[in-house]
Amino acid sequence: MGIIFVLIVVFLITGGIVVSFVRIYTEVKITCLKAQKEYKTDCVGSLIQILESDQTTMRERNTAIWALGQLADKQALSVLQRYYTGNRSSREPLDITISQYELNKAIGWCLNGNIMSWMYRNRDVWR
Repeated sequence: MGIIFVLIVVFLITGGIVVSFVRIYTEVKITCLKAQKEYKTDCVGSLIQILESDQTTMRERNTAIWALGQLADKQALSVLQRYYTGNRSSREPLDITISQYELNKAIGWCLNGNIMSWMYRNRDVWR
């Protein structure tokens, strides 16, 4: 009985991780494709343009920051660092300001990679 319980727990945990990976991958892909449709360049370049545009909302900019962090592409590092002030007391509302919390995470992932960045190697063929 004990081994069955352990196997069920392992199965549920593994399933939860896979579902989380698929969800995050899908959100990054949708965000990239939407940006590419608007700005007609590669994924990272389009997300950077969203971040730098005065015509996008703070939510859109923060979503671009998050996606750039997920991609962990060093090409985005200098732009992310330019927006990072280091002044962060807590997690900011994503609709009001560019999130220093999200920038900090994205910069860290661009510098060090993240557990999921391998999933985006094929992003040049996304449609």
